[in-house]
Amino acid sequence: MDEPTHEQLEASDKVEKRTVGGELRYYVKNIREHWPAVVEQHPDAAGHEAWWTRDGKFHATHDQLRRDAMVGGIV
Repeated sequence: MDEPTHEQLEASDKVEKRTVGGELRYYVKNIREHWPAVVEQHPDAAGHEAWWTRDGKFHATHDQLRRDAMVGGIV
């Protein structure tokens, strides 16, 4: 998966922009909508967070979300 550009993140309606500790982050608004198979197999994933930093680097608080994000785009 190519890392999204800052412009793509800014234009996306699938992410919510937040500043955390002085760092700009773009959080996925709806984990269940973007990863239904993951949530079906790992129901606790719906309560986790996934985000990109301004430089396009992806982060997630659930291992399966991190793995699945590498195979398909969201933004």
